Amino acid sequence: MRFHRPGFAFMVALATVAIVATAGRAQTTRPSLKEALAALKIPPDWFADTAPQWDTSRPWKEGRVEIRRLLAMSDQPQRIREAVKLTWLYAQKNDIGDGHELPMYLFMSGNYAWAALEYQRYLARVAGRGATHAYLCYASCLAHFGEYQQALEVLDRAARDLPPDPWRINGMASIQNLRGDICAEMGDLAAARRAYEEAIRLYPQSNQPYGRHLLQRHAAKIQNKLDLLAMRSLESARLRDGTWTGRALGYSDKSDVIVTVVVRDGRIADIRVKHDEKIELSATRIIPQRIIEKQSLRVDAVTGATVTSQAIIDGAFQALKQAGLK
Repeated sequence: MRFHRPGFAFMVALATVAIVATAGRAQTTRPSLKEALAALKIPPDWFADTAPQWDTSRPWKEGRVEIRRLLAMSDQPQRIREAVKLTWLYAQKNDIGDGHELPMYLFMSGNYAWAALEYQRYLARVAGRGATHAYLCYASCLAHFGEYQQALEVLDRAARDLPPDPWRINGMASIQNLRGDICAEMGDLAAARRAYEEAIRLYPQSNQPYGRHLLQRHAAKIQNKLDLLAMRSLESARLRDGTWTGRALGYSDKSDVIVTVVVRDGRIADIRVKHDEKIELSATRIIPQRIIEKQSLRVDAVTGATVTSQAIIDGAFQALKQAGLK
């Protein structure tokens, strides 16, 4: 039996793919999953106006590099659509590896209903092979539409279908991390704390063959989530004026996400992000805007770029603690 074992970049994503904990905030209006699936058309109408400049007779190992390049152009919606169409075309000719990248690239491109449908099909095919990353992404899709109980049930399935050593502990830690996010989103803060605490306990124990130097930092990121659950609101905080800088682990293992926060008259006036993230779906622009608009760190993540979103929130949190946030 072949198990799914993540490569290093996959491991980083697996460790932190999640919706950001946002307990207590107003929910963004969006269609239900049922409504989104009812409106879903495959392939979508916009395929007719999307013409990728890529020869799909070239092998998938080259095509996937081009797709990732296009997905990185988050400020150019047409390039994102080209990436989706290319992925679909390769899938139609059954030249897409083991198939996990079809739902993954749909998820990363923001096509959450389509991704949820494809993840359901994919996981039915690979049950018993420890496809933790797919379970996490599927649960995140469900949570995006407010289907929290279904998302938790998917995480229960993931916990019963862990990869073997040396990735077993990492997989369970990642499941607990996402469980904490979803419970926080539901407002069940006690359950969120328990899940986060278990993830913090597990990550440093992982015996994975590479990426072990980042495990303590993954645990520290989750500790930040715990701190945010207990943090008083920014409205009641007395922030000192000035320019403050924090840093956090993002998707890239080569450099941190550096977040500079400007506080003026006791309020967040500006946020600048320095990063080497590749596929971030404009999170480096959207998340600072949301924090400034709400004057809060409890904001929606950009689904599909939640690792980067959480890094920006973590970096801003570190910066604001220097400004007096408790």
